[in-house]
Amino acid sequence: MKITFLAIIAFLSTSLRLSPEAAIALTQKNEDKRNFPINQQIIEYTQGTEIKPSARSSSSVAKWWRYSTNIKETTQSGDNLLVLLNKEYKLPESYAPHDLVLASTSGIRGGSSFYLRNIVVEDLRRLVNAATADSINLSIVSAYRSYATQIDTYNYWVRVNGGSTDIADTISARAGHSQHQLGTAIDFSSSEVSDGSFERFQTTQASAWLVSNAWRYGFVLSYPKGYESTTGYSYESWHYRYIGIANAQEMHDSGMILEVYLESKN
Repeated sequence: MKITFLAIIAFLSTSLRLSPEAAIALTQKNEDKRNFPINQQIIEYTQGTEIKPSARSSSSVAKWWRYSTNIKETTQSGDNLLVLLNKEYKLPESYAPHDLVLASTSGIRGGSSFYLRNIVVEDLRRLVNAATADSINLSIVSAYRSYATQIDTYNYWVRVNGGSTDIADTISARAGHSQHQLGTAIDFSSSEVSDGSFERFQTTQASAWLVSNAWRYGFVLSYPKGYESTTGYSYESWHYRYIGIANAQEMHDSGMILEVYLESKN
């Protein structure tokens, strides 16, 4: 029965891309006391052990999901809104934002389960109000994750994909490489998909509204379609990062995607 249950969970997660991580507490003590939002899968993690990137061979040039063999620490603090964080640059394990607050302070639905940096809140409130005025009912399904939680999240995706790190690397960041550790990344959903399925979000009016308007409030799409070989990740219509209104305006006007824009700033 347990094996059958886990197989069902694996199928649902890989086909619907439901977020597995727990609501994040502010202290390490609470890291192991996770409460899962009702729209997320309760799963068994492979906890505690961090899986290291495999070496990139000369034959892996076309394998856009692979990590650099020369991982470096970010050149700027994680507090910097324009810090470059990707499959070459990572945050230290010790980094955590100093100004985390509940996302619910912005008025977004689902926010009582997630934390964001305080610097994000006011513009997120303005974004949510503007969306609501246009009959778009947004919700939040993921935000800040600690380094330790990201280990669990990544290991989960390895597990449900039969132990394949290659598959997991296309859809999940390894610990230290996740924008969620910054406290400025948000995974959105909406009432159109019952605040759930990531894959179906791209078909919603909410997704189209964010594409057209999120930058006006400082939020930009991190992993756009067609740029997998640049970002290192599959398209994620739900994943936005806050970089501030002025920066988002500059990026939008330049025509650059976030990865290229951040490279120009670091």
